[in-house]
Amino acid sequence: MKHIYHLFTILMLIGCVSNDIIDDRVEEQLSFNNPIEQLGITKTHQLTTKYTNNVGEVLTPNIVWSSSDTSILTVSENGLLTAVSLGNAIITASTTTSEGKNVSSSLTVTVISLEESLTINNTIENIIVNNEHQYQTTFVNALGVTENVSITWSSSDSNIASVSSTGLVTANNLGDVVITASTVVDGKTISAEDGFTVNPVGEIMSINNPIEELTVGDTHQYTATYTNNIGQNENVTVTWSSSDDTIASIDTQGLVTAKNAGEVTIKASYTNTNGQEVSDMDAFNVQVGQINTKTGTIRTTSSYQLTGTFTLSEIPGTNDLELKINDDYRASTALPGLYLYMTNNPNTVANAREIQKVAVFSGSHTYIISNAGINDFSHLLYWCKPFSVKVGDGEIIE
Repeated sequence: MKHIYHLFTILMLIGCVSNDIIDDRVEEQLSFNNPIEQLGITKTHQLTTKYTNNVGEVLTPNIVWSSSDTSILTVSENGLLTAVSLGNAIITASTTTSEGKNVSSSLTVTVISLEESLTINNTIENIIVNNEHQYQTTFVNALGVTENVSITWSSSDSNIASVSSTGLVTANNLGDVVITASTVVDGKTISAEDGFTVNPVGEIMSINNPIEELTVGDTHQYTATYTNNIGQNENVTVTWSSSDDTIASIDTQGLVTAKNAGEVTIKASYTNTNGQEVSDMDAFNVQVGQINTKTGTIRTTSSYQLTGTFTLSEIPGTNDLELKINDDYRASTALPGLYLYMTNNPNTVANAREIQKVAVFSGSHTYIISNAGINDFSHLLYWCKPFSVKVGDGEIIE
């Protein structure tokens, strides 16, 4: 009886195992993760698959792809669909199991025509006023073929930006504007737009005639041009200033006068309605030019001592002269009321230019003669006023 019980138990165990094996086995499956029904001509679509083996495991086997009509729809070895022409084609994905069984899945895809499209290839977001931009377009027909068509151009506001019949945009004024390109195909209007902003330029103050050098005493008339934020020249009141008035001064009209040797910067400026200063500068050197000089010898024409030499020079940047009596000068101190003159007639003080009363009777000293040219007089004249007699003279020579 015990043996019969053991045999029954073994048979039961075998039956359970056999039933488990049969119940765990499933059909292999190959399916598409992202199937499609339609694909626009010239477009592509990447298909992917999922494969489950006979015990329910998800594996990644080698997939073989095929198309029923490659003239309509092609498929690459990786499952990339490419729509070639209008029509239907069946796409099949298949794999062979380890047991040699072929497992496959198919779907029918219809290649359809596209919506005609017009594209502005080189859209912009901003453009500087007074600048230009040449648009280019591409038209694709229902078969996905690029086709040359007639384009009509228009602007939402030509005051801001105008566009020519060939798509050349000109930015005229500040603001926002939309440019539209359109064409008519089979009675249907197809269009594309580009909206952008016309931005201001930087305001500019330009000194038109800068210089590098000026000679003491010379002048230069500056001019300047102001360009506003829409690129137009505008008449404004320019403020002129000098970094050092002792070297070169400038008046309100831009006339600069060189006074002394050195480097100086002239500034032209304008303050706009926003309170911002727009300016330009010109730096130059002031040079001392050739100074005209003349010399002479002082001689006595009386019994009193009077001797020496002198140099007469122009003072740069002025209308004045410098008369330097040299160190070899000697004059008698016995003369009362001795005066120095400059004249063209050394025999009289009539029409002569009185310099001043002589106060130095020995050694070098200097006189400044204002508002006189170096060629105005031909002689120095020493004259005793109390007795109205000539004491001596000196011819002014080159």
